[in-house]
Amino acid sequence: MTRFPASRLFQPGHPLHGKSVDISIEDGIIREMEAAAKMGAGAAEVDLEGTWVSAGWWDCQADFRDPGTERAEGLKHGLTAAAQGGFTRVAPVASTVPCRDQPSEVISLVHRASSSVCGVIPIAAVSMGCKGTQLSEGFALRDAGARAFSDDGPLQRPELVRRALEYHSPSGLPVFSDAHDPQFQSEGVMNEGTMSTAMGLPGNSVESELLRIGRDLEILRYTGGRLHFPVITSAAGLRAIQDAKAAGLRVTCGTTVHHLCWTDGELDGFNRDMKLMPPLRSAEDRSALRDAALHGSLDVIVSDHRPRTPEEHDVDFMMVRPGIAGIHAVGPALLGALTDHGADEAQALAALHALLVQGPRTLLGAADDARGIEVGAPAELTFFSTGTATLPATSSLAPNAFYTSATPHLHGHVRGVVTARGAHWN
Repeated sequence: MTRFPASRLFQPGHPLHGKSVDISIEDGIIREMEAAAKMGAGAAEVDLEGTWVSAGWWDCQADFRDPGTERAEGLKHGLTAAAQGGFTRVAPVASTVPCRDQPSEVISLVHRASSSVCGVIPIAAVSMGCKGTQLSEGFALRDAGARAFSDDGPLQRPELVRRALEYHSPSGLPVFSDAHDPQFQSEGVMNEGTMSTAMGLPGNSVESELLRIGRDLEILRYTGGRLHFPVITSAAGLRAIQDAKAAGLRVTCGTTVHHLCWTDGELDGFNRDMKLMPPLRSAEDRSALRDAALHGSLDVIVSDHRPRTPEEHDVDFMMVRPGIAGIHAVGPALLGALTDHGADEAQALAALHALLVQGPRTLLGAADDARGIEVGAPAELTFFSTGTATLPATSSLAPNAFYTSATPHLHGHVRGVVTARGAHWN
């Protein structure tokens, strides 16, 4: 057995929540968990005094460009970067080349990830080829292991959304729809506002988000099923989804950690590192997202890890392909955003647990995944601390992996992860 002593347990509702615990693991299973210093000696030890331990963090949206553009990242490098960031499972997007629209692609993903410390949660394509025309074979994909369906982009045809929600309703698996209408202000490259005007760039307004949210919520109201918006960027978008939840619709939403940290003002000087789609919004929108993260209106936070090749990133701002490769920095960035917003440590930790542990399991997990840290459960743990920010030198090869320990407003660091497949320490 391997013994992990003296971490404080963060698992609300557990009798040892907030107390130092010793955890022993053998053959990928938690064999013992007791108050610190009560367990017998003799096991191999990793000293983790001063850290917190929680059930493993999950990332519900990341792109490792594999297969298709492996030289931008690749599955092996991506999963290592995810483990560096404290994630024990990641849901890679289905919009690979070829896309994940066949059961064999789901099985292959799970098999290729089986030797990595960080595991995968398979998401399959909603439509064949991610083209938005014909539904994929959802039942076969579900039987192969798919936990949700997403084309990793806006679903253009309302009829496809209707059919997808109806088709997947019996299984209870969610359908993802990007809250962005690409045919409205199609040339926009950043948030429409004072900064876009000052920079002389075409803008993308909040209305683009609201148009798609409103349409898809009306379809959900008609069909039933489960609908998830992976990235919401605005206060108005949040209000629309909160109203739908209050009306009893089965809808969930998330945002990226970048939208909690930054605003469109960061693009001043044509900062290509901050070019995203959907874009960074105003300070008021960021404040609303932070409130939602603290008060439970957001269901998950994602890295939306988007590694780029030099040809996609080291070019003129208008030609830069949007995205940030930041999966290694999500925990410190999230804690930093919430403490900047006035949250104390207890509030920030509670939000982190809700958004990286509970929310993702509710969205993508199976029944056994909700067990958390308990004797007899599979080992899936994240060790982290608060205070001074320290980031690992990420294994990501992407030129747009700009988060470092010198990035302002980060808080805390990840010590490492343990899963049934092994451990990774920073």
